Amino acid sequence: MKNRMEGHTPYFLGMAVIYAFCFAVAFYKNYVGLTFPLITALTLFVCALYMKKMEVVWKKSSWLYVGACLLLGVSTVLTTSFFVVFFNTVGILLLITVVMLRQLYDDREWNFGQYLVNMLFLYLNMIPEVAAPILHLMRYLKARRKEDGKEEGKKGMKYILLGVLLGLPMLIFVILLLSSADQVFSKIVGEAFYKLFCEILFSPNVVFVVLLMILGFFGIYSFLSALSLNNMPQTKGDAKKRNPLTAITFLSMVTFIYVIFCVIQIVFLFTGGMLLPEGYTYAEYAHQGFFQLLFVCIFNLVLVVSCMAVFDRNRILNILLLLFSGCTYVMIASSAFRMILYIRTYHLSFLRVLVLWFLALLAVLMVGVALAVLRREFGLFRYCMAVVAAFYLVFSFGKVDVLVAKYNVAQMGENISYEDLKYLTSLSMDVVPVLGEYDFAHENCIRQGTYVEEYDYYTPAGIWDYDIDTGRSVLKKGCRRCLLNKTFHRVMEHTEGMTLRTFHVSKYLARETAEMYFAPGKK
Repeated sequence: MKNRMEGHTPYFLGMAVIYAFCFAVAFYKNYVGLTFPLITALTLFVCALYMKKMEVVWKKSSWLYVGACLLLGVSTVLTTSFFVVFFNTVGILLLITVVMLRQLYDDREWNFGQYLVNMLFLYLNMIPEVAAPILHLMRYLKARRKEDGKEEGKKGMKYILLGVLLGLPMLIFVILLLSSADQVFSKIVGEAFYKLFCEILFSPNVVFVVLLMILGFFGIYSFLSALSLNNMPQTKGDAKKRNPLTAITFLSMVTFIYVIFCVIQIVFLFTGGMLLPEGYTYAEYAHQGFFQLLFVCIFNLVLVVSCMAVFDRNRILNILLLLFSGCTYVMIASSAFRMILYIRTYHLSFLRVLVLWFLALLAVLMVGVALAVLRREFGLFRYCMAVVAAFYLVFSFGKVDVLVAKYNVAQMGENISYEDLKYLTSLSMDVVPVLGEYDFAHENCIRQGTYVEEYDYYTPAGIWDYDIDTGRSVLKKGCRRCLLNKTFHRVMEHTEGMTLRTFHVSKYLARETAEMYFAPGKK
């Protein structure tokens, strides 16, 4: 199938080269700096130029996806959380993919499964399209030669290339001989070639820049080239489906157990009247069943969507799917209730906030699933995309690490334990301004104001004890002051030398806090 980009080869090759240069400038030793939202905006701009060249009409609804991409780019400059930065990047790539598919194809009849299949199909097409820029250039040059009739020029280029291939080994051979014949020549030419090859052409920095440019060039070109193939499978939403009796049978069996479970949750867990198993505290019981329930909730969501995609519509099946969805809501509420009980005892962590956020997301997604059961024409995929994008934007801008630190500090105050403080210092730099509120005195130190090496590189000194199981000395209780000193020293090291290109809001605030912490008269 002919690629529609081939008719504009010089235009797209030039655009890809410019993009590759900007990509290298943005990400050279700088992954979350001020250039991240700029390269996000540039990627969207390149996609817009592609659509203009391909004469694709812009859909107004795509602006929502574009806005979400730009917001995720801005969010990356506000946090140093690896989890958030990683999923911001994934979210931006997925949103751009959805935008381009919606622009180039009629997605009104695509169901949820068809959307996922087409996205995967596009990514698989990008693999062979990595060779597209080279093939397009060769075909373009061949066509130009035929038009201009410059066969002599073609032969001349062959002779020049042959001369270069023969001349390079001769050049190296002559230089080696002359270098051994004269020490002055050897020193001058040898140093020049050493600097040229080792310090310039093959230096780690140059190699890294070249790799970034290659990634940017082939990444954007192969993506646009795969879109230009126009070979996306167009499976209709009304394709032949299975007899619903099969789904009614297994859903009836599972739903019966779910109803019993939900009644127990409502009567005992939510009312607080349940007698706990022997040896369990309320928090331990809540934590024990939480992850199983979370898995069941995800399983239920996938099962309901699969049933709607595979089996024919049927009134009894619809009733069962709605009842199934209702049981899922009870399980979501039970999971959230158990997690809240656990948080009351053991306070917040990043994972616990993530879980509560995910449960809220599942609850809203199930609303869309229920609407899709009642209304066949309901666009479930677009609903899910909008809900996930909105929820994730809240999570991305919410600075979960800061929320965790503020909550735990408010709950424990000056009585925060060494282990709890150690967990907070293991989070991203976002929490540094919160930790800067502490001003502990040295305690349990072997030597005040110093670090003592343990199994890690610098562990704050403290009271040591002998562990019978391992036969090793372990830190029983550490110094909170030393731990903060270590944390703020690390912040100073990792935020040194920020420029406009590498500027990052969270790192800047963390450095300011660290400088105030080590200000004269405070340390």
